[in-house]
Amino acid sequence: MAALMVATLSVSAQDYNWAVGLRGGGFSGLTAKQNMGANAIEAGLSLYGNGLAIDAVYEWQQPVIGEGFHLYYGAGAYANLGNGYFGLGAEGVVGLEYRLPIDFPLAVSLDYRPGLNLIGGVGFWGGNFGFGVKYCF
Repeated sequence: MAALMVATLSVSAQDYNWAVGLRGGGFSGLTAKQNMGANAIEAGLSLYGNGLAIDAVYEWQQPVIGEGFHLYYGAGAYANLGNGYFGLGAEGVVGLEYRLPIDFPLAVSLDYRPGLNLIGGVGFWGGNFGFGVKYCF
C-alpha cells in the first residue's frame, strides 16, 4: 500500500509537448497547453453569454489512478470583456486529464475553475466545470 502511494505521488512528465483543443462548459472555447516536464502552462480563449474571456494558468501535474491519467492543479489570471463590461481577476484550476492510449494523439480532461474578480466588481464567483478535448503533439 505504501509503495502504491509513493508511486502515485511521484512526478512524471506528460508524453506530449503541446496540445490544442476545445473546452466546453461555463466558459467554452479554444485551449492551448505547453508541458514543461512536471508543470505546464495552459491558456484559453472562451465565449460566455455575449462576452469574451482570456485566461492563463500555471499547472502542476502528477500521475494518478493508472497509465495516462494526470491530476493537475494551479493558478493564474483571467480577463473578461463584453457588453460594456471589463473584468480582471485570479483563478484556480483542479482537474484530471487522460491521454488516450491510441495511435491518434488525443487527451481528454475534466476540470473546475473558481475565480476571484478583482476589477469590475470585486468578489468570488463559483467558477465553472469544463470538459476538454485536445490534440497532442
